[in-house]
Amino acid sequence: MTMITPLLISLAASSFSGYSQTEIRTLQYAVDSHAYSTALEHFYQHCNELDAAQFMVKKPDNSRFFNLLEQQLQLDINQFTENVVGNTRLHQRVANNILLTDCTDHANYQQVLDKYELALFALEIATPVKVSKDSSSVKWQKQKSVMKQQASELLQRSKAVALVSIVDRNSLSSLEQSNFLHPEYKGQYIYKLEQGWRNIPSKYMGMQSYLTEQQYTKSPKSWLLLLDQHNQFIKVFSEADVQVYLQLLGKAEWHFDNQGNLQRK
Repeated sequence: MTMITPLLISLAASSFSGYSQTEIRTLQYAVDSHAYSTALEHFYQHCNELDAAQFMVKKPDNSRFFNLLEQQLQLDINQFTENVVGNTRLHQRVANNILLTDCTDHANYQQVLDKYELALFALEIATPVKVSKDSSSVKWQKQKSVMKQQASELLQRSKAVALVSIVDRNSLSSLEQSNFLHPEYKGQYIYKLEQGWRNIPSKYMGMQSYLTEQQYTKSPKSWLLLLDQHNQFIKVFSEADVQVYLQLLGKAEWHFDNQGNLQRK
């Protein structure tokens, strides 16, 4: 019987030991496909919540993606999401401009949809991953348990949790900047709250450290903030490291719509 677990162990540890360059490319195509799939799914949910009748965004069909995961990686979607998607090295290579927010921007939506199809095609013709058999599943299960425990402890300390994007402060008016940002904050880039859990912080927040334009270009555009009762940072995670937290948190309790209005679930 083919053993799948060892693949999960090595990938979760951000290691590619034992895998050829062609197999690593297969894994990258799978992670790329997942990124586009997730963006399209979130966009569908977002537009559907705003006005399903007006925008009529089609729910993405991911059956081909799921079948390719089984065929090329010998993983189902749950195994892939929990154990491969968070691999830092793979995630760093994902396009960082997959952004769908405007439900009327059909051209951008179609562009992302086309890129999803190209990523699926690349995965389909890629070399199947050969699963190693020289590791123990017990080790990874312990690692995953520790990660979940650490995440639970951090969430218990957090009074507010928010998914945010990074935007240029100049996208705000002078009045908005004075309302939302501390007078001594000099950074060009700020956090914009998208959705979250528990308490609701300010819609715009200064970052914990300033970014240069070059750093902004290379950095992930989505982050998870854990905040205390004073809205001070407990921990900040890039989107590559948040899977276990999102699983523990469940569905978001509030979000800001396209007009900037707060919507509670």
